[in-house]
Amino acid sequence: MTELILHGSPRSNYVRTCQIVMAEKGVTYTFDAIMPQTPEQLARHPWGKVPALTHGDLELFETLAITRYIDDAFDGPALQPSTCEGRAHLDQWLSVYNAYLNPTLASDIAIERLLRRPSNEERIAAAIPAAMKCLDVLEDGLSGSAFLVGDQATLVDFFLVPTLDYLSQTPESDVLLSDTPHIDAWLARMMAKNSVQAVLGA
Repeated sequence: MTELILHGSPRSNYVRTCQIVMAEKGVTYTFDAIMPQTPEQLARHPWGKVPALTHGDLELFETLAITRYIDDAFDGPALQPSTCEGRAHLDQWLSVYNAYLNPTLASDIAIERLLRRPSNEERIAAAIPAAMKCLDVLEDGLSGSAFLVGDQATLVDFFLVPTLDYLSQTPESDVLLSDTPHIDAWLARMMAKNSVQAVLGA
């Protein structure tokens, strides 16, 4: 069997997304713990970022490409909608996540607070208004269904859960997540999944 290798930093939210997707699909893989910007990672990713994937002769970088490949190439529950309308909504939310939610909730607040020493307090404070807008959009998006695209978890839910898990560990969450019942219920559903616990609960 051709070895599947995920290259990345264990604390990266994008790497964690790939790990959760692989666990959800029941895929066996080797984890190569490596930091961004190393010579090895620069050889796999033009900007030296994580994650990257090697599967035989196939080499991929960028989380969306990796997770879509895992979903399409392996057995297990489908993590993308079967209809064109559903896939359009999935792409909409994936774009929202990458363009707005991750830069604000993860990079500007959660990662800055939890992983930087010392934290940049000005950067965190400046991000709070944008974070409130992001969470308002999420709260509205989750008001009519259990997950972001219908009643089954899709790729975008697995993109979002490491970020919300990190955010919930910050003191800023006391304010940001103080009145978000739909987000809270969604996060509880996600954290109850075996695949999520295997990665985020470890």
